[in-house]
Amino acid sequence: MGEANLKTIDLETWSRRSHYEHFRNVASPHFSLCVQVNVTPLMEVMKPAGVSVHNAALYAIMRAANETLAFRTRFIDDMVVEHGAVHASTTVMLDGPDDERFGFCNIEYTKDFAKFNTNCEREISKAKTNSGLVDDVARQSNWIYLSCLPWLSFTQMTNALDGPDDCIPRIVWGKITKTHGSWFMPVSVEVHHALIDGVHVAQFYQNIEKALADVAAFLG
Repeated sequence: MGEANLKTIDLETWSRRSHYEHFRNVASPHFSLCVQVNVTPLMEVMKPAGVSVHNAALYAIMRAANETLAFRTRFIDDMVVEHGAVHASTTVMLDGPDDERFGFCNIEYTKDFAKFNTNCEREISKAKTNSGLVDDVARQSNWIYLSCLPWLSFTQMTNALDGPDDCIPRIVWGKITKTHGSWFMPVSVEVHHALIDGVHVAQFYQNIEKALADVAAFLG
């Protein structure tokens, strides 16, 4: 999961240069949104087929992030780069009696759902045995940081950030609930405005629903 297929963006010709330069230098450059995403295919097709709800939700989020170009864009000092793919660094609860701690779990993204699900099962099983919090990807930029809060259906979320130079997107999803015959899951994103605008976040949310619909159609 190294930083392969890295493309440097030419700031002189980049259409977002003025937006990048503006938000790159503000004191608080991050913004967040939380949207109730329709996950009815997940609950009514994929779950009954025996698919892990957690793994399927993570897959849809990561596929959406990879299919939304802005979510694969990072800056390193004064250079802006585009990754060919970004991967999941998520949290899992640690094994142990009455253990309420979490650990980090790094999962390679692939568009093939079956392979991604296998990656999830392997890496989550390994991460659950960790003795504490170990960050193996802190100095790499080809990641998305994620968490799942299955106990809560929330409407707002903020994350710990490493200052105004932290451009790694944070994504958190929560408890799935049924309303008026459809299932909805809160998905919060927190991103750096120098690289990502509202239109890109909207594309990301649309891509989540599309990813779920695609997998459900395949299973159906």
